[in-house]
Amino acid sequence: EVMLTSERYRVQRLPFSRLSDRDVAFFEGIMPGRVITNPEELKPFNVDWLKSVRGCSKLMLKPQTTAEVSQVLRYCHERNLAVNPQGGNTGLVGGSVPVFDEIILSTVLMNRIISFDKVSGILVCQAGCVLEKLNEYLEEQGFIMPLDLGAKGSCHIGGNVATNAGGLRLLRYGSLRGTVLGLEVVLADGSALDCLASLRKDNTGYDLKQLFIGSEGTLGVITAVSILCPQKPKAVNLAFLGCQSFAKVLETFTTCRAMLGEILSAYEFMDEKCMELVEKHLKLSSPVAGSPFYVLIETSGSSSSHDEEKLNNFLEQAMTSGLVTDGTVATDDKKIK
Repeated sequence: EVMLTSERYRVQRLPFSRLSDRDVAFFEGIMPGRVITNPEELKPFNVDWLKSVRGCSKLMLKPQTTAEVSQVLRYCHERNLAVNPQGGNTGLVGGSVPVFDEIILSTVLMNRIISFDKVSGILVCQAGCVLEKLNEYLEEQGFIMPLDLGAKGSCHIGGNVATNAGGLRLLRYGSLRGTVLGLEVVLADGSALDCLASLRKDNTGYDLKQLFIGSEGTLGVITAVSILCPQKPKAVNLAFLGCQSFAKVLETFTTCRAMLGEILSAYEFMDEKCMELVEKHLKLSSPVAGSPFYVLIETSGSSSSHDEEKLNNFLEQAMTSGLVTDGTVATDDKKIK
């Protein structure tokens, strides 16, 4: 009976075609030098970030334009070849690598910034732009990306949108469902869908882009994104606090939200076990030691004296009411990082 149960749930390869030399030659014709068939080169793209699952793709394609993605998908559709879109391959759930021998369609070379409007704060870029690179580009213009993730150094904005990534700034700027204004997507049959609107107050017709946000590459491949970016805050403060119980973590959050209001930009917590892992594996030392729970609070605003006064009032309240037992505050960039 055990055998039967496991048989029933075993993932079967669907009846897709197998890759032929003619297929490889066709792709070489479209994008010479950007077709990877060397097994050694393919290894890192077949394995997920946690090294917990492995696919066996024999081919990776690196298109640079939407037209190339369109040609690839049209061909694969006609030939019944399975495709696995891949961004920075930073996911922790195995969704970014093939299950069997799917063709990997990588957005790694689709990293062009198309436009940025300093008045509206709207950025239009290709899907393969790395999140941190986008943030660096925007910071020079006095803006920031509305999302921030631990994987920012290698994750792609297209993958962020395809997985509806939340990240650390969600509390302040909301989810990608609100900040993504438009998308360009290539559907499975190769047809391109241009929903690259860059008007925030657009209430016309169906909101097709929402179908693709969080769709994990199942409905089409995102090739470009139009996203609303907030202005870079002039003043940033960080508080790292120790709490004695999870109930106190929650109570600290409600107090914090009430007292910090519009300047609260992040509230994250971790437990003792989590801190031990950070110290052991990342070789970082805890800024505050010996608590069962820790809270990280970030404020961002336009006036440092106003923000610091608010934060100090909150900390005083949290300490005197026993919500927080220990803590430290950082205001300069180095310490914050």
